[in-house]
Amino acid sequence: MTLSREEMVARLERGFNPRNVAVVGAARHNNFNWLRAHQAFQQKHGKLFHVNIDKNEWPGAEALGVPNFSSLLEIPEPIDYVTISVPRQVVPRVVQDCIKKGVAVVHVYTAGFGESGEAEGIRLEQSIVEMAQKAGMPIIGPNCLGVFNPAMGIRQGAGQYHEEKGYLGYISQSGSQSTGLVEEANSHGLKVSKCISMGNGVVVDAPDLVDYLAQDEDTKVIGMYLEGVRNPYKFFQSLREAVKRKPVIIWKVGQTEDAARATEAHTGTRFVRRELWDAVVARCGALQVDSMDEMIDAAKALSVVPTAIGVNIGLYALSGGHSTEMANVFSKHGFKVVPFSDRSHNELASFLSLIGGNYVNPIQVGGENFDKVVDVLSRDENIDVVAVEVSTGRLHQDPKMLEGRIKAFKAFQASSTKPIIAVLSSLMPKTDSTTQETVERRFSQEGIPAFLGFDRGARALKNVVDYHSQRVFLGE
Repeated sequence: MTLSREEMVARLERGFNPRNVAVVGAARHNNFNWLRAHQAFQQKHGKLFHVNIDKNEWPGAEALGVPNFSSLLEIPEPIDYVTISVPRQVVPRVVQDCIKKGVAVVHVYTAGFGESGEAEGIRLEQSIVEMAQKAGMPIIGPNCLGVFNPAMGIRQGAGQYHEEKGYLGYISQSGSQSTGLVEEANSHGLKVSKCISMGNGVVVDAPDLVDYLAQDEDTKVIGMYLEGVRNPYKFFQSLREAVKRKPVIIWKVGQTEDAARATEAHTGTRFVRRELWDAVVARCGALQVDSMDEMIDAAKALSVVPTAIGVNIGLYALSGGHSTEMANVFSKHGFKVVPFSDRSHNELASFLSLIGGNYVNPIQVGGENFDKVVDVLSRDENIDVVAVEVSTGRLHQDPKMLEGRIKAFKAFQASSTKPIIAVLSSLMPKTDSTTQETVERRFSQEGIPAFLGFDRGARALKNVVDYHSQRVFLGE
């Protein structure tokens, strides 16, 4: 029984927001990791059960407050999400029990299936695919970390946050890239709505997850880490539909033949020529990035930066040397550092001095007239977008100054439709990464896009401009 798109989305919705959860195969040798991961769900949202035929493993679950059963079918409650962590030869039997139990979504953590290249692994994978397809059972995996839904306490590891949610829905064919993204994004003030590590994707594939996140109300931006796609037609069909609803960002690896050999060994996906991939993705209207940092910055920018298609930029730097570097970096990314209007020039001249600074573009002045300068930039008719450098060291040392800068940025946002970003400098005085991230998170809490350094800021802002320009070109 093949599920329709609507039926698949409905099953994923039920499984990702379950009434009750079961873990099959938790054990001492892995410190009962999956029980610990889902304990947050048990605390506030529903019941958690452990299934293991080895009763020697039951005391460990009992110590965590989780009841034990020898079979999934013995559990008296309905189960919507199951994590399977048993030897690969046992997985088909557990999947069959999940089908009989009426489980909404099954997560197979176990590896050693098709990605192994072994005849036995391929045979076992095909057996669970056939069972799932016959029963209409969504299976995530095998060879993956499954779902992270922080609002529900469904996690990929016990160290992930919970009872919070963000706006980035993330799909990853790699487990380490999914947990890595969640952790790194959180350090920059960006939280996820859902994160799905999909592994081999032999039943629930990337297009199914794109369809789900496209309709998920908590998800404002979709991001993907892809090694390849199994069904290009279905994938690009889902991608085109999703982009009509919200921005989609793709980080695609395996784009050379050498890299493709690694991705095929990891998740069993095939090589697609880069020029062909790039052309089709662009036609769909999605944005491509090349690193985790760029993914995080693009997601932040697309969620809070207004629609922008112009490249004339106004720059405000902390010093003369920084102003020339800032102009160089932003212009290399395709922005035009144009002269300010005569009206802006005259207004700036009324309260700024040329001694020790200037008020051409980029502006290079001290911070005592910060609010006035930012206000002038918001009204300059020659400028499409604005980037302002701020010192994380000074703002960290002076909370009053930090709140004043935030107030100025928010006043700009309230009075102008132009995008404005904060570029965080780690110099003047020099600061460590912890301080930088603390200031960055404070800006993010107020809906102000802030980026560490000129290059990351320029790249993020250009991604926003490219995305919206592409949408206009496609007539969408």
